[in-house]
Amino acid sequence: MAKKPVTKNNKTNKTQKSPNKTPAKTGTKTTAKTSKTTKNAAAKKTPPKEPKEKRLDNLSILKSSPYLRLNDKGQLNQKQASLKDLFEKNLLSQKEEKLEIVLTGQYEKALDLMFEADASNLYPILVGPPGIGKTTLCRYYAQSRAEITGNDSFEWITFDESTKPSHLIGSFNPATTIQKGFSFEAFNPGPLIKAMLNGGLFLANEINRATEYTQNSLLEPLEERTLSIPHIGRVKSSPGFFFIGAMNPSELVGTHRLGEALKDRFNVWIELDYPDKKTEMKIIEHNNPYYKVEESILEKIYLIINRTRTHHQVQTPASLRSGIALARLTGVAQKRNKKADTHKILRNLASNVLFGAIQAKPGVKAKDVITNIISQVLGSA
Repeated sequence: MAKKPVTKNNKTNKTQKSPNKTPAKTGTKTTAKTSKTTKNAAAKKTPPKEPKEKRLDNLSILKSSPYLRLNDKGQLNQKQASLKDLFEKNLLSQKEEKLEIVLTGQYEKALDLMFEADASNLYPILVGPPGIGKTTLCRYYAQSRAEITGNDSFEWITFDESTKPSHLIGSFNPATTIQKGFSFEAFNPGPLIKAMLNGGLFLANEINRATEYTQNSLLEPLEERTLSIPHIGRVKSSPGFFFIGAMNPSELVGTHRLGEALKDRFNVWIELDYPDKKTEMKIIEHNNPYYKVEESILEKIYLIINRTRTHHQVQTPASLRSGIALARLTGVAQKRNKKADTHKILRNLASNVLFGAIQAKPGVKAKDVITNIISQVLGSA
């Protein structure tokens, strides 16, 4: 019998049908795998990273500084003004400026004593280390006195070895003197004469830096309330004339011994020292209105400055000005980079501020002392 030729065709048909079935199964599996992969990817998907804080460059820091008061074009507003206009404008603003100070602790007591001395027609003198606010307190008293009396006459001079009596009394203009002789028209009055004639306040700042020769020129106005002007005569002070002295401790370099005759004419001695912690932190904060720092950082700044006053290797410690400077710089650095480590900022800036602010004892390097102080307050780097 002949075999039926069906096997090959059947196989061929099966072979041709199988490709149609296989892709269908494969496609289903692939789709399932893809959906699973998508779900896994969605499950493992990490949250988007926050954009990095942009670090302000030097130009941005300077432009944003409230101390410069730039206009919209990024230029100083006073650039186009003439020198005469600037002089008149700043002279007026200085006259109208209202001084505000932290009036607590020793400063409040000192101000009360100054009022009492003024009312008693006695002359006070403030004694204390540099940078504790003696001059600022006297300026504030002059402002308060002017509000009460209506007389805003306030003159002051900072003494040093080169200060001569003529700087206090005044001098004659050579050209006018040739034309009109030694007359009042040719005389340029000094600050002491102005205060005496106006019945105002005169501040002798750092009076013990003056030589004995210059100190002796103050004996007559403090005792007799008069002052002799060469070639003109003796003038008497108007009612209301008030004299205040301010001096650094006599052991500081650059000071002279205050003569006994001059010491005897100061009747009220007001001693000031570095303020307590609460008052000093208030002063630092008050003088840093634009770059505020946190209370904890402010306390670290105080501890660094105060440590210079108790360190056994420091001869001249840091003043309040150093604390103010450190607070402002720290505030600017934090504004530049808000994510920066504050301790690292303080560590770097404190070295720059204290290097010229303190004086180490002989044989000791200031840099080593500063490093030691920072390590004691902030810990080792």
